[in-house]
Amino acid sequence: MSDTPLEAVAGWTAQHLSRMKAAWITTAEQLVALCATDDGLRSISEQLQVSQGEAKRLVELARSALAPDVRAQMEERVDTSNYGLGARRPSDDTKR
Repeated sequence: MSDTPLEAVAGWTAQHLSRMKAAWITTAEQLVALCATDDGLRSISEQLQVSQGEAKRLVELARSALAPDVRAQMEERVDTSNYGLGARRPSDDTKR
């Protein structure tokens, strides 16, 4: 599967692209997958500094740039409950 740069999605301004790039979101696939998560649309709206309605419109533009099978794969909810925040508990021998 090849990635679809957000730059290739019609309707996205340079400012929108810059704001998403600051959050390391550079492809339509990443954006659509993010939107499929809990609070994804809210996060996108905040990052873009637009209303949730405008964020939804921009996500729809990105969705329409994807092939149907890719879009379905990106929109599939994934169980991430086994993945923490990257912090590890100290082992017993490091507690002092």
